[in-house]
Amino acid sequence: SDLLAEVQEKPKCCFFKFSSKIQHNKVVKAQLWIYLRPVKTPTTVFVQILRLIKPMKDGTRYTGIRSLKLDMNPGTGIWQSIDVKTVLQNWLKQPESNLGIEIKALDENGHDLAVTFPEPGEEGL
Repeated sequence: SDLLAEVQEKPKCCFFKFSSKIQHNKVVKAQLWIYLRPVKTPTTVFVQILRLIKPMKDGTRYTGIRSLKLDMNPGTGIWQSIDVKTVLQNWLKQPESNLGIEIKALDENGHDLAVTFPEPGEEGL
């Protein structure tokens, strides 16, 4: 029913395209590096990497790839690596399953610290 339809903002997605040359290579290691904005006070950050999938009958649009908890202190931002070897292997086997990933790094107040696109006034990485 319409009452169950939640209004969700469009996820901030990162899309990856691979050439046909790459598809026949064996994946030995694959890491995704994400940059987290600096924080003003010590905080715990929950990082989630979600793989977008075709919507299932129950409305599920993504599956979790990795999630981790980080403690951040004030100062500079940090780079965090995530192992995405299995995801990449699956994408190369079934290119049509590559709908992109969503990256979230929420602090205790729900602010997203992951830089996927620089915001106004923020330098590109």
